[in-house]
Amino acid sequence: MGLTFEKNKIYEMPVFFGPSPDPKNPRPDGTILNKPADVEAATVMFETDASMLEALLPDGFSLAEPVLSVAQCEFKHIGNFAGNSYTLINISVPARFDGERDHLRGDLVLAMYENHAEPIIGGRELLGYSKIYADIPRLAEHDGIVRGQASDWGFKFLDLRLDLNRQPEDGEYMSRITGESEAKFNYKYIQACPEKGQKPWEAAVDASYPVANPTIGWEAPEGYPYTLAEPRRQPCAGTVEFHAPTGEDMPMSWWIPAYLAKLPIKRYVGASHAFYTDPADYTRIYRLR
Repeated sequence: MGLTFEKNKIYEMPVFFGPSPDPKNPRPDGTILNKPADVEAATVMFETDASMLEALLPDGFSLAEPVLSVAQCEFKHIGNFAGNSYTLINISVPARFDGERDHLRGDLVLAMYENHAEPIIGGRELLGYSKIYADIPRLAEHDGIVRGQASDWGFKFLDLRLDLNRQPEDGEYMSRITGESEAKFNYKYIQACPEKGQKPWEAAVDASYPVANPTIGWEAPEGYPYTLAEPRRQPCAGTVEFHAPTGEDMPMSWWIPAYLAKLPIKRYVGASHAFYTDPADYTRIYRLR
């Protein structure tokens, strides 16, 4: 007997070796247990040109605030990845979604850079996250200064800096933006393979729709064996700088940081340095309607 697909099972390419392991699929007893991760996050927010952000929004979304948020996050000791760690940089804007069914406020992820393939593949295929690869070293901290960066093919396209010795420029505004968010928004898009005789750009689209990952209302399931640490967050000042690459610098993704580098920094809203435990539970993600 050749390959057969089991019903109600998640598969990922390559599919030939069977369904994905837990926690992507339930354990033999039918339960799912997502194991948490320790997270360190360095975030900078700045006010920019509203029209340049609005030009990026898909149908159904509206810009809530003309602010770009850049967060470098180290996910450490991730239970779902057998205790391993990776680093991401989340670039997002405060947005509102109003559809036929759903109406909520959240952060639309424009791009999420990560430095390991496994979370990128799963995040793109199963969760609809706008993930892409970058080389991201660990955060460096010295004398109250936290530094982060990202590069690709040897070209550094991002510098991030926190000054823990200074207060945020507009801490109240920053707290309001953060507090009003109900979800992380993403837009899942997968191009179809062309039919015989078609050009790749003439092919249909396999998937094109927005998704939401709620960031509020999570409750530990009955018998949850883990203790989530109390979050620690220090408001501070910070800066971020995008460096525009050329097609030679980053051949397959240069236009992303090139666009971000064009965004004017009208003023910095503030920054934060946070430590928290993420339950790493992605079972609540849903397609927006």
